[in-house]
Amino acid sequence: MRLIPLSLLIAAVALSAATAKPHVYRNDEFGITVPVPQGALLCPLPDDEHDHGPVFLLGTTDARSCRDDIERHRYIDVFASYQTDDTKRLRDFLKWECNGPCRPAPGGLRVPGLRSASARADRPGGWIEMIVVTQAGTPDPDFDASVPSVNFDLSLHTKPDHLAADLRVFRTVLQTIRLSPPPPPSAAKPRP
Repeated sequence: MRLIPLSLLIAAVALSAATAKPHVYRNDEFGITVPVPQGALLCPLPDDEHDHGPVFLLGTTDARSCRDDIERHRYIDVFASYQTDDTKRLRDFLKWECNGPCRPAPGGLRVPGLRSASARADRPGGWIEMIVVTQAGTPDPDFDASVPSVNFDLSLHTKPDHLAADLRVFRTVLQTIRLSPPPPPSAAKPRP
């Protein structure tokens, strides 16, 4: 008699897990919405830091790794910041993010619907960084009415033996992320 209810319970749990919606990271200040990639760990934001975007650790489910020196782990980082004079043009923004020599990234690394630029940077210790930069948001007339108000740096930090698998996850993030920052406060002010 107990086998039937137990079977139903197991089936219900399996169905629930199969139909569960993925966890989604949201940041209203910068207009970031992105599903947490399968198998990735969304790092919690430390209490003393401003939320500029998510960090997804790859290859671990141990949340303590989020508190370690992040550079020792494989991760995907999405970082948003308001526009500056040094990063108004995408190529300048990419050069800034490369912080040294960069070479071409694999084809197709971009955020659909937005102008993007990408590069690969070989870092010390055998680390590889894939960098995609883009810009979105209403231009801020008090800064420069010709450029979007927010810069987005999306990067993959990995090792050669994980590159192919981690690059697939990174491409998924690039395909599923939505970037729609609200207008800057000065753009919302009525003009005299």
